[in-house]
Amino acid sequence: MPGYNRRDQIGHWVTKQQPVYRPCTHACCRGYRAHPSNWPIIPAKMAYRTATDDQLAAHYTKLTAVENDPKARGGELQILAEFERRDRREMRRREREQVRERRREAVANNRAVRRTEAEVERERIRVQAEAATQGYLVNRKGRSLGINPDEILTGREAVFQRYASDEARDYFRVNPRPTAAYFRGKDTRVTDRATEPRRRPRGVVAR
Repeated sequence: MPGYNRRDQIGHWVTKQQPVYRPCTHACCRGYRAHPSNWPIIPAKMAYRTATDDQLAAHYTKLTAVENDPKARGGELQILAEFERRDRREMRRREREQVRERRREAVANNRAVRRTEAEVERERIRVQAEAATQGYLVNRKGRSLGINPDEILTGREAVFQRYASDEARDYFRVNPRPTAAYFRGKDTRVTDRATEPRRRPRGVVAR
């Protein structure tokens, strides 16, 4: 590309004869862009928005060195206004981040409180159930299979129906079991006293 030997701020090729202290008048810039060696005294508003802090500070230093020039004073005010706008934007971003952090902490604290309350309630029901059943929560078959009493307290209802002792059945027929459904507000009292699932005889096909 003969004659065009350097680029302006947006990467367009321009000629060396273009004045460096004025906006570029080439067809690619139409007078709205400045050459890379300097800005006009009052650049376009978008130039402030896209410039880095160092570029703004460097241009502000140049403007303060210009004396008795109303345009230079106006340029200084624009740069100061841009810095204030960036400070306000950063402050709003930090405030939003603080709000999100407080919200996350509140959610985590609420979950911790609910877990603690659930543990306290579960332990209360456990102590009362053991006292009412004299520690016999699991029937003989369950003990032979190594069923943990916690399965009777908080396990699946099918396990409870199969391996709970008669004392545990009588107690949890009146009192709720401390399962996950209980802490969601559901009634977990046991009403079905079936102990074994019904099995089909061998060789009989259900129709």
